Formats: sequence, C-alpha cells, structure tokens
Amino acid sequence: MGNILLISERPKPFGDLVHLLEKSNYRVINRKHDIFLQKKQSDMIFDFVLYELLPCHEENIHHISLLYKHGAIPIYVFGTEFSDVEEVAYYDTGANGVVRMPMQTQAVAARIKSVINLLEKTSRVINKVKIGPLEIDLHNRIVKKEDKILKLTNVESKILHILIQNKNTVVDKDAIIHFAWDDEDSATDNALGIHIARLRSKVEFDHKNQIIDTIWGIGYRLNYHTEY
Repeated sequence: MGNILLISERPKPFGDLVHLLEKSNYRVINRKHDIFLQKKQSDMIFDFVLYELLPCHEENIHHISLLYKHGAIPIYVFGTEFSDVEEVAYYDTGANGVVRMPMQTQAVAARIKSVINLLEKTSRVINKVKIGPLEIDLHNRIVKKEDKILKLTNVESKILHILIQNKNTVVDKDAIIHFAWDDEDSATDNALGIHIARLRSKVEFDHKNQIIDTIWGIGYRLNYHTEY
C-alpha cells in the first residue's frame, strides 16, 4: 500500500489517474495548495506526491522546495503551460518527473507504480513488519499473533502504519488523525483514543512493556526494540 498525496485545486482532471492507482490498492488523498501549506511537516507522511502547477512559477518553486526538504519523497509535477526553462527549474528544485497535461493516464500510472515498487524493494514503503511474535501485514490489514490471525480495520492499519514509520519517536495526535482519516472533520481525539485502545488489544504481547505508549497531551509512540 503506497500513500499518495495529490496537491491540486481541481481533482477532476486527475480522476482517471486516481482511479487506476486506487485499483492497484494505492491510497490517494487530495489537498488544495493552501491546505498543504497549513500542514506541519510532521503531518506529511506520504510515499509519493503529485503536484499540479499553479500559474505563478515562483510559487511552484517554493512549494516544490518545501516538499523536497521534507525528505526522500518522489515528486511528479503536472501542468499545461510551462517553458523548457521552467521545466528544468522544477527538476533542479527537487521534482522527479514533469508531466504535460492532458496526460497519457495509463503510462503515468505505470511510471508511478514502478517507482513505488522500487521503494517497496528498498524498504521505503512499509508493507510487512515483524515485531517479536507479531507478523504485521499492512497491505492485507492482518496481524499474526502466535496461532491467531487478527484483522485490522482500515483506520487501525493506517494508525499502525504511521507509528511503525516513526518507530521509537512520538507522533503527535494531529499527524495521526491527518494520516488515518480521509475526512478529518469526523475525527476527534476521543475517536483516536478509542481506535488506539482497540489496536493495542490486537498487537500487545508484553504486559510489562507496552508496544504503543501514550504520551499525554502530545500523541503516541511505537516502541520497537531489537530484543523483542
């Protein structure tokens, strides 16, 4: 499961591309440019970014540079009108692909999937994790615990994903909510707490040392130790 961020004011032109990616079991979240700018870097937990160019070249350079500074996330930019000089500037700023629209949707989807497949092979995208006696399959939302097979809900799987991705580090509640819920208005601290409690019942195996710690007033941390 790759998590893809689409930054666009008008998602309709990307509808066919999103459909193809979601058919391949990737998760695509759309955010407008101003919403993207309001988010803290800790909220931006994605494996791939699709960025639609704005009319202002300088704004695009600023946004791409922010995405590039965040980490090793592939960035594809999409636009209808830009010069060769501007295209070079986008690459120089950190873009990994520049796509002219209208695009060849199937070819672009294939390119994106090939990059994510490479990241999976190099462990950049997390799908399967072993923690002590647990075998966690995030792709199929399954936890194997001794002789039991436990199903994870979609939200539980996403919460576990972001905690594993930031193991031994406190992840603040807003970042988890942003990552785990498509409709953030329906998510609350209380709802997150309920899902964490249910998730703990499925993944805890050491009563003396919790795998998922609550850091009161801040968020949660997944404790991963090599002695497990």
